[in-house]
Amino acid sequence: MQAKRSPEVESVARRALFAYNFDPVSLGNLMSSDPGLRVVGSDLDEWWSGPQEVLSVRETQMKEAGLTETERSQFRVDQVEGYQDGDFGWAAMIWTLVTVEAETQLRTTATMRLEAGVWRVIQWHNSIPVANEQVYGVDLTRTLDDLVSSILDDEESISVGPAAEGTMTLVFTDIVDSTHIAESVGDEAWAEIVADHQSMISEETAAHGGAVVKFLGDGSMLSFQSARAAVRTAIELQSQNQKARLDTPYAIRIGVHSGEVMQTGTDLLGLTVNKAARIAAAADGGEIMLSSTTKDLVGPLDGTETSDPKTVRLKGIAGSHQIVPIKPA
Repeated sequence: MQAKRSPEVESVARRALFAYNFDPVSLGNLMSSDPGLRVVGSDLDEWWSGPQEVLSVRETQMKEAGLTETERSQFRVDQVEGYQDGDFGWAAMIWTLVTVEAETQLRTTATMRLEAGVWRVIQWHNSIPVANEQVYGVDLTRTLDDLVSSILDDEESISVGPAAEGTMTLVFTDIVDSTHIAESVGDEAWAEIVADHQSMISEETAAHGGAVVKFLGDGSMLSFQSARAAVRTAIELQSQNQKARLDTPYAIRIGVHSGEVMQTGTDLLGLTVNKAARIAAAADGGEIMLSSTTKDLVGPLDGTETSDPKTVRLKGIAGSHQIVPIKPA
């Protein structure tokens, strides 16, 4: 069963976020009474276990912070996304707290479960965004946007295969939730995971007559002169990844789009590149999404099946677009 967007979970998350900052009584009603309750704050030592510790320490912190009514009114929730799967729900929030000294943006994730018909928080995590360069010493790829920019702006010559221009099919891949996975396993283990992942992509791309345009972090761009070869590669990558007995399982999302690509000097003209990347971003973990153009070029493909097309908006590209999920039959 696929998780569904849940306005109810989002509403509870908003109330919990306000209670976490200003209302200890309401916070007690929204937190689980289970000893497994965990709250991780943004400070180094804020790791609290069980309802008693969470509520006692947090109530004291609220008194110490002593936020005024004016500052409370400037508490702003910028973004909330909530999902539900059965008795469990989860939410991700971006919010801003304005005080006399500063305006601070924070990010919070919450895991909830239904307890006697009421949503209660069982896990809570606050973080303050910092640049990757502060942590790793280098500016890491953060999004598919970065991968696209890197490809289009690379000063080195980038090959898209034998043809310098013409209709090609581009494939973008991306590991879902890679930041959290990297944090959980550590730098050394994550580097090994990415290296193995890239090796798999390289082998399958070459086996189907394609070319790896570029790897950047856990994302990749591949090019094919055959739309069918591109789709078969995408199917095989998902199949291998889902069958692999990984110590640290992860999901990948893949987008495929066919269009005109011209290579002049070091430039790949960007519309086809951008659209392929945006289609990948519109996929969920474990999914392959085709543009309608690629779907028309491929036609029926033995051993695969498609679902109903979805109409989506793609960041930075005008209008609405149809994308088609495809998977092994």
